[in-house]
Amino acid sequence: MEGWESLGGELASAPAVTSWARDEMQVFAIQPDGALWNRYWDGSAWHPWESLGGELTGDPAACSWGADRIDCFARGRDGGLWHCWYEPAGWQGWESLGGELASDPTACAWGPGRIDVFARGTGGDLLHATFEEGTWSFAT
Repeated sequence: MEGWESLGGELASAPAVTSWARDEMQVFAIQPDGALWNRYWDGSAWHPWESLGGELTGDPAACSWGADRIDCFARGRDGGLWHCWYEPAGWQGWESLGGELASDPTACAWGPGRIDVFARGTGGDLLHATFEEGTWSFAT
């Protein structure tokens, strides 16, 4: 596409992006293998695509509540919400947050240690999950 820079990859989803530090950003997409892939900008160059694994479908969501912290969410092939995250020790593996989603998730972080995730449930209702003080809680 004229005027656009290709960052390569073979995307099967829309991208999600978050910034986790000054001049840093990370972009995520699900590729045809069902895994979440990412690449990041370090302020001067793009780094190569890296697989974060997973058995995912739809479009991912990403947010950051502080320096050196990134949280990613996606609908699993099982219809549930899946989560992986980056912290100074590196990427942590996928964990199931359960549920039965009828849409892709969306997420925001509005303070240190606080994340809110939303999705449409199979009954058409709005599902809400909150992470605060190291614990997940779920409401509809």
